[in-house]
Amino acid sequence: MRGIARGFSLTELVVVLALVALIAVLAVPAYQDYLTSVRRTDAVTTLLSIHAMQERWRANDADYATLAELGWQGGRSQDGFYQLEMTDSNPDSFRLTAAPIAGGVQAGDTCGVFLITQDGPQYGQPFADRRCWRR
Repeated sequence: MRGIARGFSLTELVVVLALVALIAVLAVPAYQDYLTSVRRTDAVTTLLSIHAMQERWRANDADYATLAELGWQGGRSQDGFYQLEMTDSNPDSFRLTAAPIAGGVQAGDTCGVFLITQDGPQYGQPFADRRCWRR
């Protein structure tokens, strides 16, 4: 007499695969959004670090520094997800932006470009809003 065959039926296997596919369809976009928000901290921490460096520089000098004077090489954020641009640096003010690198993983981020000046983070259109600056 033969024993009873043990294993999964085709129906059971299809149901399990359908559940795994459903979970993947729901989880992957949420995970990608999470990674985008985590990488956004690269812009925030870089800009805040440079802001602190500028204030230290200004305490000992009569003007604000350029990125080169601060020793910031390469024009990229700390983790390399954003391109930095100092569009103004004079005795009274500075203006620094962090834009997602074109074609990079942050290129599709809805927050877009971050701006900081001598007065701190600047919010709203056309720059990143307060929600984007939260870490």
